[in-house]
Amino acid sequence: MALFQSATAKRRHTPPVPQQAGVKAAAVFTYAFNKDFTAADDILEIGMLPAGAQVLGATVIGESLGATTADIGIMTGDAGENDETRTSGIELFDDVSVNDNEAAASVKTCLALTPEQKHRGIGVVLSANVVAGAGKKITLVIEYVY
Repeated sequence: MALFQSATAKRRHTPPVPQQAGVKAAAVFTYAFNKDFTAADDILEIGMLPAGAQVLGATVIGESLGATTADIGIMTGDAGENDETRTSGIELFDDVSVNDNEAAASVKTCLALTPEQKHRGIGVVLSANVVAGAGKKITLVIEYVY
């Protein structure tokens, strides 16, 4: 298993943090497949859910990934930690198509993900290998409040 990390997961970019309670924020996490994603158990840490955030919505967009599905959820361990033993859940999406597809999680699903007082990594597990190439990417848009 290999752990791939986006710029946000490596803490080069940070998701927005509103300065007032009740203010809605949105974060856009994108990962371009410039390296081969070659095992069904590879995990992509695509982004970070800030401490205290309540997710209101999530949309995933796959581009040029072929007949592939994705599981997207919260990762174990500390957000951004480069540890290949970390795992990823299915709290947001379970087997959603990312074959040139856009899909939204239900509000009920998003609200079921309760806030915690620590930053949490958001992981993606794909059902098939992805060979590196131009235009191959996955984007996750999350909306949340404090």
